[in-house]
Amino acid sequence: MQVGQEFALQIKDINRSGEGIGRADDGMVVFVPGAVIGEQVTVRISELRKKYARATLLTTVKPSQYRVRQTCDLAERCGGCNLQHIAYEEQLRWKTALVRQNMARIGGIGSGVVHDIVGMPDPWHYRNNVRFKVQSKDGKATLGFFAAESHQLVAGKAGGSGVVCLLAHQDLVRVAKMVQEMLSDCPEGAVWTEEVMLRRGSTGEIMIVLIGGPNGTQSEKVLTGLTGALLTVPGVVTVISYVHGHGKKRGGRYQTLAGRGYIEDEIDGLRFRISAASFYQVNPYQTAILYRQVLNYCALQGHDKVADAYCGVGTISLYLARFAKTVRGYEIVPRAVRDAEANAALNGIQNARFFAGAVERVLAEQVDKGYHPEVVVLDPPRSGCRPEVLDAIAKSGARRVVYVSCDPATLARDVGYLHRLGFLLQEAQPVDMFPQTTHVECVVLMQRRYCS
Repeated sequence: MQVGQEFALQIKDINRSGEGIGRADDGMVVFVPGAVIGEQVTVRISELRKKYARATLLTTVKPSQYRVRQTCDLAERCGGCNLQHIAYEEQLRWKTALVRQNMARIGGIGSGVVHDIVGMPDPWHYRNNVRFKVQSKDGKATLGFFAAESHQLVAGKAGGSGVVCLLAHQDLVRVAKMVQEMLSDCPEGAVWTEEVMLRRGSTGEIMIVLIGGPNGTQSEKVLTGLTGALLTVPGVVTVISYVHGHGKKRGGRYQTLAGRGYIEDEIDGLRFRISAASFYQVNPYQTAILYRQVLNYCALQGHDKVADAYCGVGTISLYLARFAKTVRGYEIVPRAVRDAEANAALNGIQNARFFAGAVERVLAEQVDKGYHPEVVVLDPPRSGCRPEVLDAIAKSGARRVVYVSCDPATLARDVGYLHRLGFLLQEAQPVDMFPQTTHVECVVLMQRRYCS
């Protein structure tokens, strides 16, 4: 096989990047962007590695019944929606299969307990958080996204709004168009601003975050001039700047330019304060479904002690606190812990406490001092849990573990680890938090073996 070689290929699966997977006659695995499972295609090799090749799709000899026309004109160039060319019902089937395969292959556990994924009635315009790249040319600003694995800006057609995103809430797209116009009216601001982040709460409140480099007093002057105009945008209640640092670590600082510095969101009767740096689920419709499933798996009786590891701003902790005796939340980011405490006060919840520090250290220390929760909830980053966290859970005597994950592979790895520590997988419920993409969210219930 060599670069430039053309041949026919049968697509058997897709990978986590949304590329079709086939196997050439010589056994080489070939990845094909834009191909769909079940298709017969002709391809041209564009990249050759030791264990795999990547190819350009030339023709679709036999198209899949699940191939659909992409709704967004930018889909083939933008790196955000890598499943948009596949019918939604097939996206859901593939995501369910992915979780089951990972449980069996990585976790070493049967897949029969994995339920079919919960999809969305309308899998568009669901994101409450979107981050646009900004490029300035001839005094005009353009908001868009980088193409996959590049720094090439992908944006709407010249002469149009220049702002397109079918995953973002329509209010955010509307605001982005107005921000683009205002940046174009302020050339210095357009040059300074590298990114614009927009966040929206279910309350309708919108936050604008302008992100740029450290240009001293010049950046402050530019931001002051922009802020007044941005506050006139309907729905916008706060404007914040983030000035990043120099070098690889690029540590920076947030500054509230106008407004209260946060927005509020509501989930099933609870209100949450969201700051610019807060981690918060991007799909409010599915978040409510996810949290209800977490509550269901916890099976709280009112007298249970709950530990919530990687608690962020306390959303799950406070959601469960209404049904538990006490909840302790653990989070490494001090700002998130302060937000969690503010959210507890906002909702009048007094049986939740939050601790700042590395989860593997703080939780283990408390377990060693006699803290024994009946239920532990895990919601770690994509990399999953440190082994020390799982060891502390086993030592704590907890009878149930409810694990929320955004990565099926690390979830399966940690489920396998907990299985070896004496926990049995009861069931798993995937939830489609990110339609049109390959990302999969899943909540898993594990119960201590022989627990009565």
